[in-house]
Amino acid sequence: MANQKNSVGEVQQAIKQGAITREYKADVGHVVRALNSLRSTEIMSYLQYMQHQYMAVSLLSPGMKTEFAAHATQELDHANRLADRVQQLGGVPIYDPKEISSKAANVGVAPEQGATLAEMVTEDLMLERQQIEVYTALIRELGDQDLVTRQVLLSILVETEKHASELADYLKRSPNQ
Repeated sequence: MANQKNSVGEVQQAIKQGAITREYKADVGHVVRALNSLRSTEIMSYLQYMQHQYMAVSLLSPGMKTEFAAHATQELDHANRLADRVQQLGGVPIYDPKEISSKAANVGVAPEQGATLAEMVTEDLMLERQQIEVYTALIRELGDQDLVTRQVLLSILVETEKHASELADYLKRSPNQ
């Protein structure tokens, strides 16, 4: 194919479709909507972790302020990776705060503010577990229909499961549990 001349129509079609070829088997619109929904949960997670970082009393658990901040940074990175994939698929990453809040709420994600450090960690653990379920379901749904999105989701899932494990470990060691 390298030495075969492409027609103007083929070139225009390639420009219009970008990375989407005949071998892409997923419903692009559905995938974009699902990624934007996940992006919303990641942004809400970022906000929750940042609020917990601000509110954590560092004298009681100096490492937790740092841990909350690190998790917040990773959640924002997840949101950005999802936005990149949405754009690659020809979609538009959502950015409207009301729409982000609404989409996150549709899957049960809303920032919470516990009164104690243990409550904050529990809220974060439950949020991470919700995300694990949503990521896992979408990965299974995609199967081999969209290999790149699947890989992006798998890489985020690995980090999300690590967050959940770290939070659960903290709660296991916490005297309040």
